[in-house]
Amino acid sequence: MMNVTAGLQTVRPADHCPGEPDAADVDLAPCIASGKQAVPDVPPQPLGRVPYITLQAFSETPGFVASVDQAARDRRLSRADVTVTSGGLRGAVECFAQATTPDLLLIETGVHGEALFQQLDALAEVCDANSKVVLVGGVNDVSLYRQLLERGIADYLVAPAGALSLIDVVLRLFPQDETARLGKVLAFVGTKGGAGSSTVAQNTAWSLAKSGTKVLLADLDVQFGTAALSYNIDAPVGFAEQLAGAERLDDALFERLLHKHSPNLSVLAGATASRDVVPPSLEVLDRIVDRARATFPFVILDLPHEWTPWVRQALMSADEVIVTAEPDLANLRNARRVFDLLKATRLNDADPLLVLNRVGVPRRDEIKAEEFAATLETQLRAKLAFAPKAFGKAASSGRMIAEISTAAGQPFMQLAQLLSGKAPPRQTRRFLGWRRADEQV
Repeated sequence: MMNVTAGLQTVRPADHCPGEPDAADVDLAPCIASGKQAVPDVPPQPLGRVPYITLQAFSETPGFVASVDQAARDRRLSRADVTVTSGGLRGAVECFAQATTPDLLLIETGVHGEALFQQLDALAEVCDANSKVVLVGGVNDVSLYRQLLERGIADYLVAPAGALSLIDVVLRLFPQDETARLGKVLAFVGTKGGAGSSTVAQNTAWSLAKSGTKVLLADLDVQFGTAALSYNIDAPVGFAEQLAGAERLDDALFERLLHKHSPNLSVLAGATASRDVVPPSLEVLDRIVDRARATFPFVILDLPHEWTPWVRQALMSADEVIVTAEPDLANLRNARRVFDLLKATRLNDADPLLVLNRVGVPRRDEIKAEEFAATLETQLRAKLAFAPKAFGKAASSGRMIAEISTAAGQPFMQLAQLLSGKAPPRQTRRFLGWRRADEQV
């Protein structure tokens, strides 16, 4: 028989384009709609997904059962086999006297004092050496926490433990790749064909890269993707075709799939020539996203406007979703459906971010930006003024909007700052006297 210290692993806690109207004339200066560039006041989202593990929870209260159930239905724990049993710590001891312990035990207990340690000793007698144990209790005491760690408890959470707290501790104890850093996956999708989601994704990726961050843009519209054209990349064969005959996605193959647009921006592009392409399987998509986020701090998924298993899986794997729409009734109807669906399937995630494109089209009956966002019960994160010359010139020359017009490209810079949580770099002011002093040297 083993003791707790030997049996349970300890883990420590954790510029304006000629011919375009001035922004002042149309009252549509590119902006973050709220007027602020602060990240919304929401709890930080745990990143990544756990590998295939078994997890058994032992509860004492309905609230803990609800939290475990909500966590088990989260995309980040989709690979975990989760079961919930009543009985708390004593129930766990009785259960594993006759059964093998899983990879992770989540145990809620109201026991404290000497009785707690007696029951932990009993658990150690029946617990497998490779199993990890997390306790959820009502005592908020540092000395207790230290004693539990000394006995080999992997972590201790103070009740009530919400779903995000449970997800976070499981991800820390079972990282998908212990040697990998976890990048943030951002999925961009439009509410209607031609809403401009790809333009928003590509320009935001470029803006993130300009700020000094390594970024991968994955064009997941394998049939009609525009990333290769927008970034002026020659891609006779797309990444989906290169994956068709591959038995596995290793580092060497992944590097061959990438096109280097700039030192900080890499692109996973479709073929520039039109051809019939079969999207890779959902399993391959998972491997692409997992490998990408282990390599790049930011991974941007440019999704087609179609509700296929491929698109659904990409949305479920993303840490944040950015929805692009135009301010008309058809886009509003579709946006309502997209928001409702994402809120229902991404239970523990923040709401999608809303971007409005082509705001201020002459002689078009538009819905006001604020009314559009209010109907969706969300905030408008960015709005893009109607600037056909700047957008058209960028598209025809294989350049980004900000390279054509600073004013038209400003919203993408601001959106990149919002998504990254980074403030814009401070500009050093050079006064006239300093310049003159420099010129005299």
